Amino acid sequence: MITSPKMKKLNPSITIIFVISASIILLNRYTQFHINDYRVHFFFLFFSVSLMVILIGQFFKKLQSNWSIIAVFLIIGILCGLKAFFTWGGDWKTQTILYRNIQNKGKTINYQLRGDRFAFGYKKRIIGIYHLAPFMEWTIDVDTLYLDKTKWRKINLQVNEMKLK
Repeated sequence: MITSPKMKKLNPSITIIFVISASIILLNRYTQFHINDYRVHFFFLFFSVSLMVILIGQFFKKLQSNWSIIAVFLIIGILCGLKAFFTWGGDWKTQTILYRNIQNKGKTINYQLRGDRFAFGYKKRIIGIYHLAPFMEWTIDVDTLYLDKTKWRKINLQVNEMKLK
């Protein structure tokens, strides 16, 4: 009779951190949830990918030493840095806060620009933003022609986050 060796139990704290960071990355990618700081985005990306590799490696009993785990962090860090350099298109920056919700001051409608990295000019959008945290927000496309003016106060506050003249 062949007995199978006991499977190594996965570290629960690593598993929880992986689930949280991977969930945030997936929400950012597939929903209206938006991480508005590229450093925070790549921090979550780095941890979710690194911990996924570590969990798989520990499950198959390949990553047993601290040096192998440090090597995984270094390799994933370099790969995430390269991904950031080649794929990051720039952050959306608010130029003008057009409207603020009368009942909830955390909801605004903003005019935003994003500079194209390898081209000239800017992409533009008008977006409804609900601020969740200093680096997290929920965004909704808004058409200001059909805006309910009883719920929004026009403020036209110039923010100029891109520092344009």
